[in-house]
Amino acid sequence: MSEPSIPLRNPYQAAFLAWLCPGLGHFYQGRTGKGCLYAICILALYFMGFAMGEGKIVYWRWVSPLSDPEKFSVYYLGQFFVGLPALPAMIQGTLQYFDPTASILWGFMSPPDQNILNGLHRRLGKLVEVGTIYTTVAGLLNVLAIYDAYEGPAYDALDDEESATEETVEVSGLKAEGQA
Repeated sequence: MSEPSIPLRNPYQAAFLAWLCPGLGHFYQGRTGKGCLYAICILALYFMGFAMGEGKIVYWRWVSPLSDPEKFSVYYLGQFFVGLPALPAMIQGTLQYFDPTASILWGFMSPPDQNILNGLHRRLGKLVEVGTIYTTVAGLLNVLAIYDAYEGPAYDALDDEESATEETVEVSGLKAEGQA
């Protein structure tokens, strides 16, 4: 396979930057069009879902999914890959794991009590579930963007070979008179 025409710089650093903020790894590589597309689409999807759940749907608790599946936040496994926007939830969850009274940023993105979650579901209904899916899908889409930043654009060596060997076929001496 031929080398891509775009110098991709350090792929590990590009992948880390793409995780840190969607599109940032592509800006680092000089692929600003893709960087803008990923940043706008992924972050808009994430923040729209975050707003639908009134900021209470992105959180992390350090619990075992086998021993306490009700408190395990499985959606955060996808939300985590949005990067910096979801990172305060991991920090809050870790702080509260070691000291239940500790929090930073006035408890922003800390794991809510079950009563708060139940009230949110009663008040907003399906909007909470849709917001949770939006934030999770945003993280999973960013996994693809991270891979693209690491691996680079899709490039097929056969494209160059086919374009180099294409022949122009000339048709001469044919008449189209409508007869069979």
